[in-house]
Amino acid sequence: MEIQKISNQLIFQCEVIRKHLLIDKRYQLQLFENKIIIRENSEHPAKYEIDLNLKNQLDWKHSDDHKIKEFGIKYFNKIKWFTGQSVQMLQMKTYIQTKIFMSGISGFYSSHDIIGSGASCKVILIKDYIANKSYAAKCISKDYVKKKRTSDRFDRLVNEIQILRTLKSHPNIIKLNEIFEGENSYYLVFDYLEGENLHKFIKNQLYQIPENNVRTILQQILLGIRKCHQQNIIHRDMKLENVMLSKANSIDNIKIIDFGLAIFNTPDYPFAVCGTPGYIAPEILNYEVNKFKTDRFIYTPQIDMFGIGVMLYRIMTKQPLFSAEKTKELINKNQKCFYVKHTISQYSNILNQILHGLLEFNPKKRLTAEQALELLQTQQFNQITLRNESTRNITINDEFQIPVYDDIIQTPYLFPNRKIKKELYFPHSYHLNEDRINLNGKSYLPSFSIKPSLEYGKNSLIDKSLKVPKDFIIEQ
Repeated sequence: MEIQKISNQLIFQCEVIRKHLLIDKRYQLQLFENKIIIRENSEHPAKYEIDLNLKNQLDWKHSDDHKIKEFGIKYFNKIKWFTGQSVQMLQMKTYIQTKIFMSGISGFYSSHDIIGSGASCKVILIKDYIANKSYAAKCISKDYVKKKRTSDRFDRLVNEIQILRTLKSHPNIIKLNEIFEGENSYYLVFDYLEGENLHKFIKNQLYQIPENNVRTILQQILLGIRKCHQQNIIHRDMKLENVMLSKANSIDNIKIIDFGLAIFNTPDYPFAVCGTPGYIAPEILNYEVNKFKTDRFIYTPQIDMFGIGVMLYRIMTKQPLFSAEKTKELINKNQKCFYVKHTISQYSNILNQILHGLLEFNPKKRLTAEQALELLQTQQFNQITLRNESTRNITINDEFQIPVYDDIIQTPYLFPNRKIKKELYFPHSYHLNEDRINLNGKSYLPSFSIKPSLEYGKNSLIDKSLKVPKDFIIEQ
């Protein structure tokens, strides 16, 4: 076995065997960045090859003790099986496990409780057979993905995987470990986070959160979102529910989750009203669909920064930034960015300055992640006076005009303001009367978004009353 980099592209190579009735055939497997090649030796042309992309699949077979026994690749509509040393095949798997869909998830993991569910998926606690380590498997129904009326859903799944793969090395972003495909479901295997989401954590705090804790939380969120923006990725659904504690009741390591609405930021990305009412950047809600205009709406990372500002307001005050009994009223306040701008006296001028910089109506004046981090880390500031003032009458001037995307029909996530569709999934709100007001925590266009179970144990995310449905049982 050779586990060194042979060239700029070759990552790994080993010997594999294809079993035949009379004489077994030995081959050399070479793993490149985007391809697996199997040949008799380095001087012969490739006999078999498979591109490492999300259109293909690699199959696994296991022994009774859950060690890898064989792997298979599709060749002219048939599966060709190869065997080799288990440790070498496991090494190969570590290189490809987020680059190509794999089968045989039940050979690697045992399935346990449902720890979350959504309109399109379930999240199941699974355990690695060998290491007995817990993970969270996001199980996405193929029926949902492949519905004819929404042909872009598989593309959205691929986009989510590619984004998570790009961000996998950051400590404040959920890590995608492996991807599998079964007969009924796709499986995204994540690190298991034992803690609650930030919404529940704040809701459970009996007293005001100390400034040092606020800074600790905010800094980690900013570091995570800065990584996204550095990679030209926009999350598009930053909210308290999409930030989770790695450990119960500990803010030492928190992670941004749920990249179902995230995009690689490109100038021609089609416009959509998406996100969570109350967190949506006002420039999105103030965009008016007009098919006669030819300018495109341009997403910027600043839409994430506004959502973080709404989160920070909630962390500092334990109150929602925008309060409303109906979704339409909430969206209206969100659109106008109507709130009373004032100093929160229990916190430093630094935090107040960051808060109002993040909630700036004009995205060109809104703080970036880098600027907010610099402010957070600066020890001395000139004293600032934040007079009580209303943002009620803010208007968009000539230097800040929102561009318009002209092809309304082809927009994959179109939710024009005149007809807000309610593809919403999150049951929690930030109000005391949960039955009366139950829409404020929900997201538009949940692209395989997940929600926690309705009630959790005191220190656990597992709802013991839920059973793993047949559609989401870990498949062979």
